[in-house]
Order: sequence, then C-alpha cells, then structure tokens
Amino acid sequence: MQRHLETLERLLEGPSADLRVALAYAADRVAEALRADKVDTFIYDPPRDSLVALGSSDQPLSAAQHRHGLDVLPVSNKGRVVWVYETGQPFLNGDTQNDPDELRGIKDALRVQSTIGTPLEVDGVRRGALMIASQQPNFWNESDLRFTEAVARWIGHIIHRAELAEQIAKNAVEQGRRAVAEELVTVMAHDLRNYMAPIEMRIAIVRRRLEREQRAADVKDLDLALKGLRRLGGIIGSILDVARIDQGVLQIEPHPITLVALVEEIASALATPDHAIDVRAADEMMVVADPERLRQCVENLLSNAVKHSPGGAPVSVTVTRLTTERGDLAQVAVIDEGPGVPPEVGARIFERFVTGKRTEGGLGLGLYLAKRIAVLHGGDLVFESPPGKGARFCLRLPVLAAEPRSG
Repeated sequence: MQRHLETLERLLEGPSADLRVALAYAADRVAEALRADKVDTFIYDPPRDSLVALGSSDQPLSAAQHRHGLDVLPVSNKGRVVWVYETGQPFLNGDTQNDPDELRGIKDALRVQSTIGTPLEVDGVRRGALMIASQQPNFWNESDLRFTEAVARWIGHIIHRAELAEQIAKNAVEQGRRAVAEELVTVMAHDLRNYMAPIEMRIAIVRRRLEREQRAADVKDLDLALKGLRRLGGIIGSILDVARIDQGVLQIEPHPITLVALVEEIASALATPDHAIDVRAADEMMVVADPERLRQCVENLLSNAVKHSPGGAPVSVTVTRLTTERGDLAQVAVIDEGPGVPPEVGARIFERFVTGKRTEGGLGLGLYLAKRIAVLHGGDLVFESPPGKGARFCLRLPVLAAEPRSG
C-alpha cells in the first residue's frame, strides 16, 4: 500500500510540458509499482478511429508491441483495449490466453497472460484506456485493480495538465506571430500611404495634360487607374484604423446627425443599375456620432450587401426606432438577397481577416471596423443569416433625445 501511495505522489511530480513524455513517465512509474511487463496509455484518435498508445513503459514487451503494430488498435478490430474504452468498465483477467475477446496478436505475439484495464477520463470525458500486462498468469488481484483505477484518475489529471500546457504554449506562439504580422502590416500600410500621395498627384497632372490635348480615351484610362488607386487607399486606411482601434487611439468626434438623410445619401451613391438600394424609414431620428466614422460604418454594410446580392436583386434598408430598457435606439437594418453566410464564417463574421465566400477579394476588415465603430458610439452591430435567405445586419445607435420645449 505504501508503494502505491508513493507511486501516486511521483506521478504528479513528473514532466507536464510534453504529453508523450508525461505519459511515458507515468507508465514507467506504474510498471514499477505493479511489477508489470508493459503499461500503455491508449488515447482515442478520431481521424483514424483507433486507440493509440501515446505513452508506453520503457520495457522489452512494449518495444515488441510497437514492432508488431499493436500500438495502434482500430476500434473496428475490437479486443480488450477497445472493450474497456467503449464500455467504460474496468477489466481484470489472469488467464488472457483463454480470453476469446482478446486480440490474437496480444496473445500470440506478446504472449500476455494477465491483463488489467481501466477507462481513462480527462476533464470528465472518456478519452481512452490504461492497460497493464504481464506474461505471468493470475498475476494481479482486485486490490491491484482498485489501485489501477486510482492511477487512471491521476493520469487523467496529468493528461489534462499536459494538454493545457501545450495549448498555452501554442497560443503564446500564435499570439507572438500575429503581433509581429500585424505590426509588419501596419508599418507597410504607413509606408504605402506615403508613396500613394505623389503617385496620385502625378496621375492628376498627366490627366490635365491629356484633357488639354483632348485625348478622351487616355483620360478614361487614367480615371480607372485613379479609381483603383483610391480603392487601395481605402484598404490602407482600413488597416491603419484597425491598428488605431487596437491601440485605443481611434479618433471619434461626435455631432448630432440626421440619420435617415445620411443613410439615403450613402445609398444613392452606392446604388448601381444592377442593384437598387431601397431605403424605408418610419420617421427621422437624430443620433450623436462622428459623421465620417458613421459614414464608414454604413458604407461598409451597404457595399457588402451590394457585392453579395445576385444581379437585379435590390438591397433593402429599413431605419426604425427600437424601445429598450436602456432607452430608444435607432436601427439601420441592411438586408441582401444573396446566398447567405456559411455557419462557420458567420460565427466569426466580426473578427479581423475572416475569409469565406462572402469575403472573397477583400481583407475581411470592413465588418470588423463597422462593429468597432458601432460599439465606440455606444451602440452595436448584430448579424443573422438564415440558411439560403441572404444576410441581415442591424446597426443600432442611441437616439438623441429631443430637448423639451420651453414655456
């Protein structure tokens, strides 16, 4: 009994940063305590639908197991490892050679005579089985089985601890990579903006010269070049805005704004012959917002809806008043008739750099910025996309209360 307690204490003293190393260490300690010829921690691997010995004791029988390919056991092949995993029941047998449900390889190749098995749970979820083998018959008793069950619980904690450590390390590396990448993109955006101004100026000079020479075709080509350059400027501006939001320095200069008038103005500018934008408003409402930032937010929503609507399909915009416990809100609902947003994209639609069918051709920053702008104004931007029914984005902002009339 004392040896068993010492074993349990030593298990938690083992390494935890690497899962395989931690499990191998635990298997060696259990093998010593039970004088086993082999100890394995089998973990279920969904892609292979198999139980894989991630941690095995450093013994000749374990090496033989790997040589015979018995360290990866397909669930479909059954056997006692699979039985323990599937049933969640502990197992003790001192006559493995006559067990009809054991794999032939375990009996013939490894010549196992005694087996102990117990399910492994990690954070409340069954994940595998702890299996212990001896080449001697009737080698263990019920007391050893109870000890093995206790060991399995401790190994479950070891696995959980090791997986958490691996996830923390992985997240730290990913966050470091992302920080470096974002800093690089921001620096590049600053530099590109510095290069763009003289390019745009040079194009404008050439355009005026071509106009004087009445070269209409060349002027048209330069107008297209300028349009592309300004689109690039918009992308660069979005990248810099993201950096300002992350640093908490995005400037907001709020003023009272007539919301419907602003929405109608933007809709008129973005509507195309193929995509009408139908704006309906119950009544006029005033909001306190930064005009340029609110314009940026609404433009992102409308251009996104136009981009993903089928040819000839209008985009619907409704401006309504919502009464909530926190006061009245102005809601701008933008509804398109596109194919909708896949669920895996919709769950992350307001994150940076989200890509998917609806965000093809862009950086995936528009909706992220629109959401942040709404929040900075004390409002919100919410989204829903019923399967196959397009997308609906609702911008909600606090309504400016009307001043009471004097006497």
